[in-house]
Amino acid sequence: MSELTTAAPALDLPAHDTTITGLVLDGRNMDSMMRAAELMAGGRATVPKHLQGSPADCMAVIMQAMQWGMNPFVVAQKTHIVNGQLGYEAQLVNAVLQASGAIKGRFHYEYRGEGGALECRAGAVPAGETELVWTEWLKSSDVLVKNSPLWKTNPKQQIGYLQVKNWARAFKPGAILGVYTTDELQDSPPMERDITPRTAAEFAEAAKPLPTANVDRKQVIRDLEMIARSDDPAAQRIAELEAAWKGLTKDERVAVGAEEIKRLQSIAAVEDATQVDAQERPGGAAADDSGASSYGEVRG
Repeated sequence: MSELTTAAPALDLPAHDTTITGLVLDGRNMDSMMRAAELMAGGRATVPKHLQGSPADCMAVIMQAMQWGMNPFVVAQKTHIVNGQLGYEAQLVNAVLQASGAIKGRFHYEYRGEGGALECRAGAVPAGETELVWTEWLKSSDVLVKNSPLWKTNPKQQIGYLQVKNWARAFKPGAILGVYTTDELQDSPPMERDITPRTAAEFAEAAKPLPTANVDRKQVIRDLEMIARSDDPAAQRIAELEAAWKGLTKDERVAVGAEEIKRLQSIAAVEDATQVDAQERPGGAAADDSGASSYGEVRG
């Protein structure tokens, strides 16, 4: 067979166990999806711009599509980036919910009023039940995010999609768990993080037990180093560093480690700590073991 007549390779995607466990823990499934993600990331006309050149994001879309039993390229076209997060069009969520087996039959809609006074409620029969379950009435004027131009040309369709999503969140949340529409993401502004270094007193005030997995080691070290390198006299820096260390949680102390706190002690003990190399790391400083005992065991 010549090169011209050779069939183009098809996407080798998982066809059997498409549960999240089956997708993630089966090595063959993961390999198949990774190859498909590379292929999708190289697309142009068939892939939205925010997914082009990003195999990791394409991988997330492919995994979601496999769980839904849908074409990954179709799902990809129904995604958007809002506030740095991947969101799905309400139309897609509507289709997913009806195909998921979470309801019997289809959704039903009731409308009343016109224009800004238009109201809608959506109802469906949950799987295993026999009675229609309805959402509360929602007025169009109460909808804050209306990004689609269809809100002007086809408001009944748009408010209907919105009510389907509201129905799912209220009565079958597992069907769309972790999936958010663009209007939901638009409602939530990006999270801002306070990077102001904490004082010794604030360390003690904010000390609360945290699981080790949630400790931001770099930020804790950065805060401690600000104390060790302050313009205060060496004796004051040492005292404040010790107070800050005692104010840390056990998990934070474990995350920082013995070598790192020795390095910070050495910085604080120098007459002019601002002149100590800022890039110095454990092993590069002449750690003073004699002062470590006042800080207690790192494990506790």
